[in-house]
Amino acid sequence: MSKRASLISLFVLLNMAIGRMFQESLGATCFSELFIIAITSFFFWNVSAQQIKKWGNKWTISSSGNNMLIQSGLGLSVSALNIIIGHILAALLMTVVYQRTSPSFDVLNASLTNNIAVNLLCYFLLLLFLVDSKKGEIPTTTPSKNIAYNNRIAVSKKGFQFLLSPEEVIYVETSNNCIILHTKKGRFVKYQSLKTFSKNLCPNTFKRVHRSYLVNSDLIERIQKNHNGDGVLHLKTGDDIKFSRTYLNTITNT
Repeated sequence: MSKRASLISLFVLLNMAIGRMFQESLGATCFSELFIIAITSFFFWNVSAQQIKKWGNKWTISSSGNNMLIQSGLGLSVSALNIIIGHILAALLMTVVYQRTSPSFDVLNASLTNNIAVNLLCYFLLLLFLVDSKKGEIPTTTPSKNIAYNNRIAVSKKGFQFLLSPEEVIYVETSNNCIILHTKKGRFVKYQSLKTFSKNLCPNTFKRVHRSYLVNSDLIERIQKNHNGDGVLHLKTGDDIKFSRTYLNTITNT
């Protein structure tokens, strides 16, 4: 908060200095007008900060050229709004309180006294300051395996979107060009390979037990082997899943 206020104060002072020079070039200086505009600008940018932060997170300027154009348009709009509000207040106070007309109050003079370029620069620096700088950083330490596999699983059914935690998945089976997730909330279909899907899950918990099945090993109750080495996994949920002897070591090393 204090850093943001200091940054805004710096631009307010810069704006006052430029506005003062412009007024002197016209031969009509009015410190009261500059002071009113400065106070208005300080409160305006502080109040607008949260909205600017939301825009910065929604349209990240580093992600695409279109986002840069959107932010430029927003910056010009917000700067223009600040100028309009500042000069309306200045005009009211000058006419009501001081009972005289501001020497620079017209559209062109307003945009130079309360400099639009400085306002636009203030917008973009606030944007860079407010948007989380750590958002795209790569961690310097290697994350643990438990952290790496905490992603929730996005699925859809009958037009509704669901986010499942990995613990809700009982087992996954392949079916033609898709996979079927058997979960505690029902069955869901995803159009991807079993191998690709398994990369998003913790390998210590989810075991490949057959070329067509991936099982949550925490739910394995008992293993029933046949004479040829293949067999059936009996799950705590009551489901029976066949396994291949190729994956037997993977299953038993849980």
